[in-house]
Amino acid sequence: MMNQTAEAVANASHSNLAAELAQKNLSEYSISTDLSSELRVGTLAYFSIQQEFNRIGKAVVSGTMPNVERITPLLQALVDSTVRNPAAGVWLARLKSKSSYAHRHCISCAILCAVMGRQLGLDKESMFKLSLAGLFMDIGKLMLPNSLLRKSGSLSREEQQETHKHTELGLSALAQTTLPEEVLQVIRHHHERLDGSGYPDQLTGNEIPLYARIAGIVDCYDAMTSPRYYATPIAHSEAIMRLAGWRKTLFQKELVDTFIQAIGLYPPGSLVELTSGEVAVVSDFRVGMGRKPELTVILDANKQRLTRKRVLRLTGKEGNVDIAKNLPPDAYDVDPEALI
Repeated sequence: MMNQTAEAVANASHSNLAAELAQKNLSEYSISTDLSSELRVGTLAYFSIQQEFNRIGKAVVSGTMPNVERITPLLQALVDSTVRNPAAGVWLARLKSKSSYAHRHCISCAILCAVMGRQLGLDKESMFKLSLAGLFMDIGKLMLPNSLLRKSGSLSREEQQETHKHTELGLSALAQTTLPEEVLQVIRHHHERLDGSGYPDQLTGNEIPLYARIAGIVDCYDAMTSPRYYATPIAHSEAIMRLAGWRKTLFQKELVDTFIQAIGLYPPGSLVELTSGEVAVVSDFRVGMGRKPELTVILDANKQRLTRKRVLRLTGKEGNVDIAKNLPPDAYDVDPEALI
């Protein structure tokens, strides 16, 4: 049960979020492209960012100052794509099979931060800074020993403390760059938690910068739904349930609710099992669809691959096929990425 101090922090955070957003230039967005065409554009931006981020990572590991300016137009293109149709960004953020976890996680967080910023109504400049923060918040992990990052068992207390140093390492590696102050704040504070249980400074409530509160939710979600050396990915629905359970303690309730609204109960690119036993990938989602996204059926009821995929639009009418449950991203060796 939440103690009175934590409850007071949560209530203060609720009132202050509206005030924080009121100080920013807010925008209203509408979807202007279809998912298929935007995926093609977004995919080009994604892999361009991946290539440039690899160069930055090598510079950080070698101890030389990275050229972060080169990634600016690439990330701006991704933000523009998110503005046009955020479903494409959510799909790309859920790609799990390419590159190492550390690199893929950073790019996915950049995308999900942009999607979150769009849902909050932030203007494109603010969305860009938030996305940039998502990209670089965990870059310090590249400087940790591989033996630590790839350990399959539980970390000892000493190992956990060493892992926590990635925030300081990231700040040190990027201290001489031209990154905005908001980005540097996220690198330091994205592991702070609403109730003061985070690190490195045990900040509480709105002591934690807004972008760091957003990035913390994104970071946690993507980690839970990604394959890692010490953990198997969990289904999106379970990750959402966990985030919902941490509202008012670890994360700000209003921001968790906004995140869930932004990516949906069934995000684009996620796998679901139908009441018919078939397996489908969510192939389109828009805010307001709720439990009725567009699906592409790829496995039959016996879990055999269909020779010809078919699009299914749920109606919700009694007796019709519906979604039975979410599936982990690696279920039945299906690769939603191949559908792009």
